[in-house]
Amino acid sequence: MQDKVVPIPRVTVHPPQDLRALVEDMAEWRHKPVAGTQLFIVDANGAVPVGKQTPEMTSMLVTGLCYTAARYSAKIYKVAPTEYALLAHSPGARSLELLRDIKIAMLRAVEKHCPENFGNINQARFALIYDLEQNFRAAAERISRYTADAQRAADPEAKKQELRPLSPDDLENILHAFKRFGADKFLKAFMRDQMVARAKPGYMPVPTMHEYFVSMDALRKPLFIDVEMRASGPLFNEFTRVLDQIVLRSFSHMSDVTPMPFSLNVNVVTTFTSAFADFMDQTSKDVLSRMVFEFRQADIVEHFDEFEVARGMIKAMGANIGVDKIFPQTLGLVDLDYIGAKYAKVHWRNGAEELLRERGKTFNYMKSCGIQPILIRVDSAQAIAVGAELGVETFQGFAIDHMLRQKVA
Repeated sequence: MQDKVVPIPRVTVHPPQDLRALVEDMAEWRHKPVAGTQLFIVDANGAVPVGKQTPEMTSMLVTGLCYTAARYSAKIYKVAPTEYALLAHSPGARSLELLRDIKIAMLRAVEKHCPENFGNINQARFALIYDLEQNFRAAAERISRYTADAQRAADPEAKKQELRPLSPDDLENILHAFKRFGADKFLKAFMRDQMVARAKPGYMPVPTMHEYFVSMDALRKPLFIDVEMRASGPLFNEFTRVLDQIVLRSFSHMSDVTPMPFSLNVNVVTTFTSAFADFMDQTSKDVLSRMVFEFRQADIVEHFDEFEVARGMIKAMGANIGVDKIFPQTLGLVDLDYIGAKYAKVHWRNGAEELLRERGKTFNYMKSCGIQPILIRVDSAQAIAVGAELGVETFQGFAIDHMLRQKVA
């Protein structure tokens, strides 16, 4: 007796609709909300720089996304030159299954047509979820940006300018700007700070420390308006090292440094420059005792031998170390206790709730080692609620900024 063959269900695949259709469907959902509805955003530029995307890669990606949308009875839209949106009723675990299949479609297209970029893909950047019940406002704001961009592109009077990657001349330009402005004016124009705060659901946040950084957005407007930073490859890392040294050289000009603990972001390589050595020699022990040098987790892994030397030097001077840019899917891959971290900054993003909950043991391990977990890029109260479930008490992001401003007002 032959086994019965079960036919594979056929699905009707539709091409992507346009941005206008998404706006109309979002408006309809707002008037008649349906629980369990998710908006998925797929940004090809988050996986492969726009200059390296090929028509073949784009075609394969779109075909994969359209088929995925059909399988999950989702609607698909093209919302920008390299971005797509899927609107789906995908409650519970089904949303994670849909996100998985979206990622598979992207990874297959990149592996086949741009294999040199496969190892550099940041999955948190090219695929996002917005739960419309929890984050309709954030999703609507993103769609509004697409609409504004589309209007500018359609404006016959608008100046159309091709973005380019960074060049060595740009590195020279930033140094010239620093010399021309001087430390005081440069800091006033481009230096920003953001609070880290202790928070729990239903209560106002309490500031615990500052992070100082050079704002890329502030720099772009006068100096790099035509540059696509993400398409710049290794030169972008060199650019950040130049900024590190400018900040270190300028630090003594910061007259309003907080009496609270504070942090600076640096690259591992920066710790072996003369700018870093001078900074450590010229900064008082009291200031260093309140200071944390933040290193990206990926930078630590890439330059681990050098990091071990830098760690010893920093600890010997009385300063501390923090680990930045830990994405939920990489949480637990690095032993943060061995790293010697005072705290670890974990990226929040829409749709990461279940992934973070799966890392509950890692959060417990961090706390047992005396390492403070901090959720960053927090853009909604939902992040604080999920953090509370995991024992996270400290947060950073626009939602925290907004709450602190309300507290002052």
